[in-house]
Amino acid sequence: MAILRGSQMANSKLPSKTPLEGRTVVITRAKEQAEKFANGLSELGAEIIEFPVIKFVPPESLVELDRAVFKLDSYNWVIFTSANGVEFFWKRVEAAGKDAGAFNGVKICAVGPATAGALEARGLTPNLVPEKHVAEGILEKFGERLDGQRFLLPTADIARDTLAEGLTTRGGLVAKVTAYRTVACDNEEPGSISAAQMIQLVGTGKIDLVSFTSSSTVKNFAARLATSSNRSVGELLNRTIVACIGPVTAKTARDLGLRVGLEATEFTIDNLVTTIKNHFVKEEVAL
Repeated sequence: MAILRGSQMANSKLPSKTPLEGRTVVITRAKEQAEKFANGLSELGAEIIEFPVIKFVPPESLVELDRAVFKLDSYNWVIFTSANGVEFFWKRVEAAGKDAGAFNGVKICAVGPATAGALEARGLTPNLVPEKHVAEGILEKFGERLDGQRFLLPTADIARDTLAEGLTTRGGLVAKVTAYRTVACDNEEPGSISAAQMIQLVGTGKIDLVSFTSSSTVKNFAARLATSSNRSVGELLNRTIVACIGPVTAKTARDLGLRVGLEATEFTIDNLVTTIKNHFVKEEVAL
């Protein structure tokens, strides 16, 4: 079973009882993205079960993405809505023999600190990072009049249309291109556990919390469990705390019948870790 025990990663300076000691947390995000989240929780004493339900792959065709890279200097703004978008777009930038200089004269918006960090790691400093790390936060910053400004949005294939539609309504000229695809992990990833094992652990009360970091993790978690149970995901997790990274993910969870117990306020992994920690600390105090 893929459990990383907090004691294995603990720092010798940690107190004898850490905030999440004895708690078991499921991480459903893509395996390549799980490390920071897992480390943050493990350092607080949690035991982690990795159960990745999604993974990220390039678009089926690179034609539109490569065309966008070629025409990069024709845009006023490039808006990145995830670190994944940065990573996959950058691969095509490099494939075209370009570097950060290709963005000269183009303003860059990053939806949040993780996306901004991915850009900074590649030598690019965003011109705009909204306080609200969602499409609505970006639209608020751009205001109501865009008057023909040209926007490039390298996004996931399943990204919401909220941002593109909002920019268009304000007079912007928007090119939305698929930078990567989010696909389900149909088979268990190496080091993961099976759906049947997950259902057994949840049913016997051995899972304290299941975390979701995107709508796609919620949907694919539900779909994965449905293959091994005739009960809904809401019924299966009725005794388990559900934690979501933000309101969009939380809404998806509720739409699928889940009771969302925790919701991060800053829509970041760091804040989600803090939210989980604070919940269990308050629970201990209450006891």
